[in-house]
Amino acid sequence: MSFKFELDRLTDYSTADIVNEIRRVADLLGVTPLKKREFDKESKVHSSTIIRRFGSWRAGLVAAGRGQLYGGGAVTEKMRTQKGRDLRDEDLLAELRRVAQALGRNDLTIDDINSHSIVGQGIFRKRFGTTRIAMERAGLTVRPQSRRYTDDECFENLYEVWRHYGRRPSFSEINGPPSKVGGEAYIRRFGTWMKALAAFVERVNERVNAESDSTPNPIATPSSREVSHGAGSLGPTNGTRDEKRDVPLGLRFRVLSRDRFKCVLCGDHPAKNLDCDLHLDHVTPWSKGGRTEFKNLRTLCAQCNVGRGNRYDADDQPSAEATSL
Repeated sequence: MSFKFELDRLTDYSTADIVNEIRRVADLLGVTPLKKREFDKESKVHSSTIIRRFGSWRAGLVAAGRGQLYGGGAVTEKMRTQKGRDLRDEDLLAELRRVAQALGRNDLTIDDINSHSIVGQGIFRKRFGTTRIAMERAGLTVRPQSRRYTDDECFENLYEVWRHYGRRPSFSEINGPPSKVGGEAYIRRFGTWMKALAAFVERVNERVNAESDSTPNPIATPSSREVSHGAGSLGPTNGTRDEKRDVPLGLRFRVLSRDRFKCVLCGDHPAKNLDCDLHLDHVTPWSKGGRTEFKNLRTLCAQCNVGRGNRYDADDQPSAEATSL
């Protein structure tokens, strides 16, 4: 049975794609005025992105040929004026030093600038090329660049956060626990947050199609012991028996999605209970001949999985709903 993951956001944020999306949603809703709240419910691009791209919600509608749908007040010249536009380079650098002195530090983050400066960090980027260069010019300490994560590390982290929320995480959520890779790392590696999500979905779908639903199970030895596997490990790649037993990324995501990112026995899930830790469990234990395949895997919370070991009870089967797509 085919299994396809899809995104509800654009993967390419070119001006042409944004304009086409504005037109699509405007024509779909057919309402006047077209309010941002209603637009965001149907659109694959958030209204805030349109405002950043075109300068205002009204300008975005005009660019899409739907200016007649604007229902807000007129945008004044004062509103369009950006602080710092007419400041000299020396004044902008002095502003960075002022913020650093006010915070009692010799280095600044993007959030520091946006929260405490009279001008946004975008002005520094436009004037000096990057905010980093502006801070160097201002004589501030530049923090070492964060480590470069591999694609697999980014995907594993995104999988964990997706598993935690039981849905596609937002950019703000990837910057907080349980994420261990910040959003900027995804942007540096993939270009935009939505392109990072698209790359993850593509990888998952590739693995679902490329990997067999089952992996062969060598004959279990009497000393074999079933160990509960958390959902977050790719497992060793040294050709050992654990490699056959470990659940690949695509299959993991497929099982969790089928089970709605919830424990199939008690219904607990991380989005409701922060202490809930989901595992993928072999219904028929590996040591008793169970296979690492879609129909023999289910989602259990750590509490339900504790003490199960390699026990197998016929009555402890997932429901039909939990094992079918």
